[in-house]
This record gives sequence, C-alpha cells and structure tokens, in this order.
Amino acid sequence: MASRRLAQIISSFISLASCWASFPNCTFESCPVCLSDGEQKPLVMDGPDGQAYAAPFRIGRAAEYWDSQSIIANVLGILVSEKLGIAVQYVPAADETVAVLAMSNCENWMSGECEHIITDSISAKAAAEANNSASGSKLFEDPLPDMMFHSEVLGWAERESEYASLDWTKTYLTRVGTAGFLSNDRLYAFREMAEEAWNSEEVVLDYWRTYTTPTASSYFETPRQLMAAGVAAEVLGCTSSDALVQAGMDVHTELGYTCTQESWWLTPACAALGNNWTDECIPVLDDDWGYVKADLYKEMARSGMRLAKLTVGYDLHYELIFNFQHRTLFHWWDTDTMFLGRRPVIVNMPASLASAEPPSKVVYAPVLAASEQLKVLVSNLLIPNDKLDQMLQHAATAIDAELFDDNPQMFQKVACDWLRANPELVASWLPDSRACPPGQAYDESTSQCAICPTGTYSARNESTLLRECVLCPPGSFCLEGGTSPVLCPKGSYANASGQGECMRCLPPSYADALGSIDCKSCQLIIPGGTTLFAAATSEDDCTCPEQTYYRQDSGCTPCTEGLSCWGGLGSPKQAKGYYGKLLPEYGMDNQEWFQMFKCHADARRCPNAQLGVCSEGREGLACTNCKDGLTSHDDGTCAECAGNDPAFFALACLGVPAAVVGLYLLLDNDLVAKQPHTVLLVGIIGSMIMGVLQQLGTIASTSIEWVDPVSSMLDMLMVFSFEIEVLRVGCIASFSPLLLYVGKLCMALMMLGFMLLVHVAVVLLRHRGRFRDRAPTLIRSIGTLLLVFQIAIAGASIPPFECSTHPNRFTTVARYPTILCGWEDGGQEWQAMAMIGMFSTLLVCAWVAGCLAVIYQLPRQIEKNNEFYMRSFTFLFMRFKPDVYWFTVVPICRNLLVSLAPTLPDATSQLLCLQGLQLLYVIGVAHYSPWRVRLGNYLDCVVTMALLAFLSCASFFVETASTRAVAWLCSILVVFMFFLNATILGVAGFKLWSHKYKKPFSFFLCHHKAGAGAFARLLKIYLTELCSKSLRYRHQKVFVDSDDLKNLEFLFDYVGSQSEHIVVLMSEELLLRPWCMGELVTAHLHQPGLKMVPVRWPDFSRPDDEFISNYSSHVDCSCLLPHNITIQMVQSMLGWLRDLPGLSLPALLTGDALQHISSDIVGGSYARIQDAKGSADILEADSKRNNASGAAVVVIADTSNTESVSTALVLCKMVSPLTTQDPSLTPRYLEKDEDVAESVKTCIFILSNGAFFEASFVKSIIQAARIETMVLPIIAQDGFRFPGKEFLEDYKQRASSMLAPHGILEPPEILVQLISSLFKEIAIVFSPQDYSSTEELLKVKSRAVNDRLMMRQMTRLSPITLHGKEEGASDEMTEPPVIEKDEDANAELCLTPDESELVTELF
Repeated sequence: MASRRLAQIISSFISLASCWASFPNCTFESCPVCLSDGEQKPLVMDGPDGQAYAAPFRIGRAAEYWDSQSIIANVLGILVSEKLGIAVQYVPAADETVAVLAMSNCENWMSGECEHIITDSISAKAAAEANNSASGSKLFEDPLPDMMFHSEVLGWAERESEYASLDWTKTYLTRVGTAGFLSNDRLYAFREMAEEAWNSEEVVLDYWRTYTTPTASSYFETPRQLMAAGVAAEVLGCTSSDALVQAGMDVHTELGYTCTQESWWLTPACAALGNNWTDECIPVLDDDWGYVKADLYKEMARSGMRLAKLTVGYDLHYELIFNFQHRTLFHWWDTDTMFLGRRPVIVNMPASLASAEPPSKVVYAPVLAASEQLKVLVSNLLIPNDKLDQMLQHAATAIDAELFDDNPQMFQKVACDWLRANPELVASWLPDSRACPPGQAYDESTSQCAICPTGTYSARNESTLLRECVLCPPGSFCLEGGTSPVLCPKGSYANASGQGECMRCLPPSYADALGSIDCKSCQLIIPGGTTLFAAATSEDDCTCPEQTYYRQDSGCTPCTEGLSCWGGLGSPKQAKGYYGKLLPEYGMDNQEWFQMFKCHADARRCPNAQLGVCSEGREGLACTNCKDGLTSHDDGTCAECAGNDPAFFALACLGVPAAVVGLYLLLDNDLVAKQPHTVLLVGIIGSMIMGVLQQLGTIASTSIEWVDPVSSMLDMLMVFSFEIEVLRVGCIASFSPLLLYVGKLCMALMMLGFMLLVHVAVVLLRHRGRFRDRAPTLIRSIGTLLLVFQIAIAGASIPPFECSTHPNRFTTVARYPTILCGWEDGGQEWQAMAMIGMFSTLLVCAWVAGCLAVIYQLPRQIEKNNEFYMRSFTFLFMRFKPDVYWFTVVPICRNLLVSLAPTLPDATSQLLCLQGLQLLYVIGVAHYSPWRVRLGNYLDCVVTMALLAFLSCASFFVETASTRAVAWLCSILVVFMFFLNATILGVAGFKLWSHKYKKPFSFFLCHHKAGAGAFARLLKIYLTELCSKSLRYRHQKVFVDSDDLKNLEFLFDYVGSQSEHIVVLMSEELLLRPWCMGELVTAHLHQPGLKMVPVRWPDFSRPDDEFISNYSSHVDCSCLLPHNITIQMVQSMLGWLRDLPGLSLPALLTGDALQHISSDIVGGSYARIQDAKGSADILEADSKRNNASGAAVVVIADTSNTESVSTALVLCKMVSPLTTQDPSLTPRYLEKDEDVAESVKTCIFILSNGAFFEASFVKSIIQAARIETMVLPIIAQDGFRFPGKEFLEDYKQRASSMLAPHGILEPPEILVQLISSLFKEIAIVFSPQDYSSTEELLKVKSRAVNDRLMMRQMTRLSPITLHGKEEGASDEMTEPPVIEKDEDANAELCLTPDESELVTELF
C-alpha cells in the first residue's frame, strides 16, 4: 500500500510539472500581483440605510468543499483588483443561506429567517442601530460577501414555503447571468482499468453498450466479491423512515430498479439475470441518497446495462474511489477536483444527459450601481467547461501532491497562471475589449458587446477574429445568446432564416424528420384527413378529424346533421335525438346507405348509439312506437303496462262529464249581477288557471327538447290540451295516428254533446220544459266551454300542419313522426288528417269571428235593451269592466295565436312568437286593468310575467338556435326602436307645428258653477259623443274647468289659444261672475277667429245700457286687472254679447232638447259622421234611451230645476255602461208627467232644494210607495237642506196649499211620512255642479250607484195606510239622514286608493 501511495505522489509531481510547463513562470511570491500592479481603491456606494460607504469588493468563496467556485472567485478577484483597480476582499462563506438572506435585506437574517424584507433606508438604519438585524453587507464589522457563485441558494430561498409570500424583486439581491460552465452527473470508470481493457482485448470501457454484455465483467470485481470485502450500503433495506432517503428510493422504483436484501439496486437488465446477478452484474458505487441523479439513473436503466448500484455514503465513497480499493464503476460530477487527480474515464451514455443549473452570479445590487466597469466585467465573466477543467486539473494535482498548506494560496496561483495563459478570453470579459464571449457580438453603434438576439447565434468571423450575430438558417432556431443553430425537432419546422423558435406543424400536417423546412400534409394520404394534435411526427398520426367519418371511396366525409362523429377511421353513430334508418340495399361504399331522422317528440327515445338503435322497448321510424304490450315512460323508454295504467283513462272518462255538469249548474243562474265579487274572482282565477295549463301544454308540444323534471311536468299538463296519449291509452288498445288525432277532436265534440244532454235534463227537471226561456243558458254554457278549452281545441286541430324537417329533407308530422307530410310525400293517412284539420281549424276561426261579432254588436244591443242578447253572451264580457268590455277579444286572439305557434318551423321562432304574444298581452292588462275584480289584474300580470320568465328559461333548452333568424329579428328590433323614437319625435313635432292650426279643445264651456255646473257636465257628455263621430273634432276634447283646468293662470290661454269655440251657458248670474267675464273678454278679443255660441237660460235677462255703464258698481273686476283686462273691455264685450244670436234653453229640459242643442252647436259636422247616421237617427236613439216605459230602474228629479234634471241625465249616462252584467238595471230618466210604471223595481231620487214642493216630484214618490219600490236617494247639491224637524213642520203647513192645485190631495202627514221613509236608505252624493266633481270622481260615484243597484238590498217604500201612517211609525224625523261616506263603503265598492281619497275628501 505504501509503494502504491508513493507511486501516486510521483505521478502527481510529473503531472503538475507537465501542466504548469504550459503556463508562464509565476513564483509563489509574485502571485499576489498576477497581471499588473496599480493603485486599488475601495468602492463608494449607497447602503440600505441611505448612507454612503467605502469598502472593498467582497467576493464570497466556498469553504473547503467546492474548488471550482473558489478558483473562479480568485479569477474574478485578480481581474477586478488589477484590471479595474478596485480593492478586493475574499470572504469565506461558510453558510451561503445566511449570506444570501443578509444580502436580500431580510429582517432577522442572522437566525437564518426572513420575516420581512426591508425596502426603505429609514427602516434599515433603525434596525441596524437597534440589534444588527437589518440587511446590507456594508453595515457590519464581520463582513458578508457582495458576490457569490452559487447554483442553489437563491432558488432554494424562492422555493421555500416559509418565504413563499415574500416579494424577492424588492431586495438588493440580483442575479447577473451565470458563471458559464455546466455541472454534469456522470458514470466513471478508473483510467487504469480502461487502458488495461483496451490494451489487452481492445474492450472499450467508456461506451455504454459494452456493459450490456458479459464482455466487460472480467475487468471488474463482482458484487459478491464486494460484499465479501465488507462493502455495504449506508442505509440497509429498501425503505426508510427518512423522507429524503425514501424519496431517492422512490425514484429508483419508478425507473424500474429492483432492490435486493443487501440494499443493492439492480437495473432491469441486471435483475433479469436472477440469482446470477452477484456474479455477472458490474458494481456501481454511489455517494449519498440526498443527491439523486435521476437522468443518469434513467439512462442506466433503459439502455440495458447490467449494473448493480450500491449507495455507500459520502465518506466511504471518497475513500474507496480516491484509494482505488476496488475495481468498480462510480458516480461523480465533473466540475469538482475530488477525483480529478485519478483522471477517471467518462462512460458515454446513449443519450445526452441534462446538465445541472449553471452557477449563478448573485450580487449585492448597490455594488454594480457603484461601478459600471465592474458591472460589465461581472456580466461578461463566463468560463467554459474546458477552461475550468484545465484549472481544476492543476488544482487536483496540487491537492493530491499536498504541495500547499493554504488552499487559497494555491487557488490564487492556479487562477493567476490560467489568466496569463488565456489573454484572449480574458480580454473579452473586460469592458473595453471588442472580443466578446460566446453568445455575444460587438455592437459598433454602442461600442459594447451585446447578446445575440433571438433568431441569431454568435459565430467567430475568421477574418476579424471577432464574434458576429449570424441569422439562423432555415430548418433551425436560435435562442437569445446562442452559439450555434439548433435543428428543429420532429413535428416542427422553420421555413425562413432568423427564427427564434420552430413553428409546430398544425393539423392537418406533420414533420417526420429533424430540421424540416416545411410540413407534410395528411390530405395527401387520406383525403380530408388531419392530425388530432399539433406537432405530429409521423404519417401514422393522420386520421379523420372530429365531425367527419371515414369512407373508403371518399376519405374523410363531413358529418351531417344527426350523426355523431368523433373522428378516426371507424363508422359514424347516430347522435342523441336522431334515428339512423339503414338502407340494406346499399353498401357502405355507396353514398346513401342510411337516412337520418330527428326524434322531435322526445330526444331520449333515440340514444347516442349505432345507427338504427332505439331506447329500450321502442321501435319504428324515429323510435316513435312502443312495442306491443308496452307503454311510454318519462325517460324515453317503453316498459310493461302497470296494473293501474288504465285507471288514468277511466278517471278522465268520469272526471270530464262531472266537470261539464258542474260548469252547467254554475252557469244556470240568470241573476249574475247578484253574485258577489268573490264568486266572480273565483271564475276569473279558474279561467286563468285553465288558460295557463293549456298554454303550458302548447309550449310542451313545441320543438324544444325539454329535460327532467320540467319534461315530466309538461307531459302531465298536456292532458289539458287533449293529448290523450298521456292517459296511456296504449295500455287499453293500439291506435293508429289517424285514430288518435280524430279522438282528440272528438273530445271537444263529446263535451259539447254532453253539455247539450245536461241542458235538456236540467230544463226538463228544473225548469219545467221551458226550453225557449232557457236558451240563453245553453248558449252561455257552450260558449263558456269553448272559451275555456279554446287553446286545446285549436291546438288539437293543427297537428297535420306541424311538420318537422329531418336531415334527409323529409318532413314528418311532429306529433306522429311515422307519417310523412305533404300532398306528394304524405300518404292517404296524412291527407285525411289534413282535410279534417283544415275543417276543424275553420270552425275554430269561425268561433273566434263570432266572438268578435258579438263584442262589436254589444253597444248597440245595450241601447236596444236586448236582454236575450245580454244573458246569452255574458260569458264574453262579464269578467271585464264595462268600459273595457271589448278586452275579451285580446285573450281570445292571443289564445288562438298561442295554439298556432307550434306550426312555426323551429324552436327559436316558436319561442319568439310565444314571448311576443305574452309581452303584448301583459302590456295590455297593465295598461287597461280590464278585469272587473282588481285582484284579477294583479294576478293576471303576475301569472303572465311568470309565463314569460318560463319562456325565457326555455330558450336555454334550444341547442341549435337559428342564429341568422335571431340576428334578423334583433336587427328589426333595433330599427324598430329607432323608428319608434323617430315617429314619436315626428308626431310631437307635427303637433307642435300644427298647434296653431288645430287646437286641443273643440269647445270651451263658459258657465257659472251654481247655475249651470251640472248642465255643463251633461253638455260635455253629449258634445263628446258627437265629436267622436266627426272627422273634424274626433281628436279634440271639450273643455270643462273641473276636468281640464290645472292652473288658474292658464285659464284665459285655454280660451284664446287652445279652443276653437266658446259655448257660453248664460244662466241667471253668469254676468255677475268676474272670471266668467274674463273668459268672455278673451273670446271677444280673439274675434273673428274664435267662434262664440251663447245658450241662454229661460230666466236670463239681456243686460241693458244702464247695467253695462254702471257694471263696476255691480261687480268687482279688480281680480282681472293682473291679466290686463279692464272694465272698459268688459263693458265693450257686454255690448257685443247682448246682440249676439244664440240658442235658447227650454224651460223644461229633456233629452231630446239637449240632443237638439248639441247638434246645433256642432253644426255642419253631421255631414261627415263616419257611420252615416243623420241627426234624426241620433234623436230617435236618444228618445228610445230616455223612454222610461218598461224600465226597472228610473231616475226622478225636480223637473222645474234645470240643474236637478241635468244631474239625473248625467247619472243615467254614466251608470248605463256599467250595467252590462244585468241590462235590466239600466236607469231611465222619468220625465215630467210620466207615471212610475208597475215594472219599476227601484227609484233613484235626485234630491235638490225645493224638490219636495215640486208636484211632479212628490207625485212620483207617492206612486213609488204604492208599488213598494226600492229607493236610492242622491244628494245633488252641496247645500241641500235635509228634512229635519223644523222643515217637516213647515212642510205640513205649506204642502196642501202648494200641492193641492196640482191634484195631490194626500194629507200632509202622509207626505211627511213618505219623505221620512225615503231617507232610511243611505244617500249617495252625486253633484256634477261642484268644482271638485271631476270626471274621474263622478265615475267612482257611478260605480257606487251601480253596485248598490246590483245588490238589490235597498230600503223599500212602505205602502200608504188609510190613516196615513205605517204601524209604529213616527211622523217626525228626529235624526238627520245618513249619507254614505265611510271607508268601508269605498272598499265594498272596490275603489282604488286614489278614488277612495277623492271620495273621502269630497264628503
């Protein structure tokens, strides 16, 4: 052993001498000055505390275990000190982690922690003064390095979980490239053994394939021999509790190594030798489990090398290898001097191994900021592996010869000699040199070396010996700073020069060679073919893409609708919801070997499977039919009929007749008006529910493909649309599609027929055979039934026209997919269905037209008091308010269009149609509030909005929306919005422009409230009726101040600028009202443009000259002066008005007289009335309306009081439209000397001051008492004097003298009794002459009167007894009469909050 050691020393001396002979002479004494001697100054830089520091450049040097880092540190130190003149200090870095944390400004770095990164100078200085915990290597006596060469520390710190939240970009630590050389894990053999094997038998031990055969085993010891020599593993066993060791073992296991009991790890080739491995495998010694060389292990395993690896630990590994104690292979890395003196041989592996991360140059950033030259030098410093190997070889030789006691001195010597031997490379590092390192080139414009950009590589120019950036040739790529082009790998290409990366071959192409300039197309191999991924490397990657399938004759064929094509070379499948009908007479080579049908009824019936496959239990075209004995289920399959399945049909057969009987009995009541609002509300809700259920059934029959649970729910609701298949009739018998279709239509006919039978039975048993009298009940019942089931009946008629288009261009009936549509393609079955469908659809349309005709005729029939008409068709209008009776047309038309929606071609158009219909309907309901019960309006809006929301959600089920159609619709809507705004703007502009030519008011009624207020209201009603029929005035209104005057300041503007005529109602005190005078003066000033029509009262006196001249003494007109109206203007107007011709009001006001006056005021407009009625026709109609003969309700007023009569006529006009439910309640005005007929049931008395002294009025009271009519008192004057005790006493004394001349001879006591009994009924205030009585308030009062009439529970007048008193009655009225004004009454009348507020304020 001693002789062997001596030989090694001698060999080292020889090696050292031979190596150093190539370097310039350098003694140990001259090494401190290697290149040049000069002044060296410290760096002056800013510290993290904001202070300036002068200190040497401190270079960290690894302590004792990393020679390459120490040598490079000396190389840099010599250049910095001798070339740049910067003082250098070498700092031993025993703990690189602590050093890096300190340089990173980590708080509490001394403990190896990084709790916080200090980024401001104030915090750094404070922390340094407090406890030396701040960062910055210039702040401490014990120096820390400014720069280190290390490959792990910074990356480790960034990866540590405890530092993961820190922002390392805010530190003073920075990386300046790499040191240039790479570290490589290698498999080595001893050089002595390699030379012996070659010299003896020419066996190459530095090539991996040698170890795949037994050839090399003779030159190595066997594992058995090593075990016998006591060489054992550091960790025994194949598993370990140490996580680091276990991780290394897991890597071996994943790579296919086999672990033995002795902790040897065998490659697959070695393990294949079985028990012979101990004698035939070649041993490999590894150092430690903590350093796993995964790439090397992988190549050893997959190359077939017969190796047995043993991990012995660092110490034993060093001892065995350094002393060459055993003939084995061993692991090592090639930038270390540990075994470099032995000059081991690298075993070349089959694939190049990945190099470790090159060492980083980690620098304290302020150092680089202090010297630009230092920054350039540090950045340029790049040492190739071959240069480093030279230095390491010298260092290893010196170490082995033990020539130096001080390693730093030896490193300084090695670095100096190497620098002197490589002046060219050193020159390229220096900042003022044009010689650039590999990867860079000299830039003439900046006079600096620059890294070659992406797409170029650094190459030496042979003429200038300088590096230049050369473009990468085609077929290769160059990264930034590259030194040579890299061939494009397979699957990529570069078709031009200067590429920074190779482009991947995108489908449908591939590249099967390295350095490809272009890609090859798959379509040259398979027509239409492609690759399924990018960067394909072989023609075997060519296949058919998705949405195509392979055909031998045409290659990749596009996947048509209904097919499921996932690419590849197989046959297509039918997509879910489609059925592929096979055509056996054609083969696969023919283009038409199948036909695709869409399963419109239920996509679940047709699964995603092979062509022609249906869901379980189904068969036939589009999987429509269930096999015999099976019934359809919700999941699209067919299963055996359960025992209770026929019960559904039986239950329907019993339930429908019962419902028909119940509906008839409910409608067999002529006193509809007596029914409370609750019953009406129930009827409204019931009709809404049936409508919604049928609409949902219609929605279910659209082309939308629903899914559970909504699908099952809609299927159940389709029973309300006469879809009898839901009742599982298939479990009773098999029916053809034609029979099913006819059966649906017959359901409506059977219900109508059964309704007729019920009618006959009820009339015979309940009404004694009075069929003629009960005819309205039959019409009403049948109409209600048709109205309730309108959607179902119409929807049952249209299935033949609901044709669905299939991918093969055939069309089939959507609900019966086995039947083809069309007169040519469809057979006799479809033709029969179409004929029946057209006939039934015509019947439905005829029914709708009949309903429209009934509604159109309703006003005329009311005028004619056609009770039969009203009783028969109450089902159309009884649910709606009288003023919007016509609204029944809206739901009828909507329901018809809803039922026709499924005939549209696709789900998108169907949904848009349904949504549009619902939207228009809910707008109408919200605007008109048509339902008679207010809650019905709210409920209808809520239900319709919910249906709209349901339809909106349904759009998510539409998988293949017609985007083009939707795009057109959106475009139309956008145009419509702009057109609508433009139209509104145009209309507004036109109105503004035409304001001077056409005024908003046709007539302005100038009147005195107390003397002509009620007459003015009545005249407005008549004039409005006539103007609505006139082409000239139809868009204008009649002005009455209580309705139209919002601001008194604009009163005279209404007269002069906004009215065409002013009608002056010249009552007795008109000329004494200053504001009326102001209106007349304004009209006078606008003559002749403003026409004036005086209507003189019988008691009106024309003003004489004395009255006009002394007018200021009669009337105070000072209120008109602010409006620039003087007394002279008033006097001038009076003189002009006195002689103005006009109309005269008769002393006895009647409807005929008022009609004549209104016609005279309107004048010549009769010639242009649209309905061509002349004035005589109108007067005749009015005469019929006012004739009280045969009426059940009469209105009685003081005929001598024009205002009282006007109030009565206004009441008749406003209450009549509200009695559509019961026309018999229409009130008629009782004219003077007209008796109260026996047919009268209710008398409405208009109470005004003096009415009880008017003979005709008292006479009517007496006649009403004799027939015991119900009475309803109406207070017509705000100052009405109620008949209290004093009034009744006075009345007894004066009645006989005032009434006897008119034939009323009843004793005064009897009259007092009648007057007292009259006020037992709560009175209603109805005073049109009051200023606060707007049209809205009068409508409220009219509804109150109508509701009181409909209840039929008013007080009856008792018959007059012989003695003039009722039994127990008193002849004195001790308490005032009660007037209806409480809030409960308003609520009972169903008033709105605004109406209630008006009524309460008025009372």
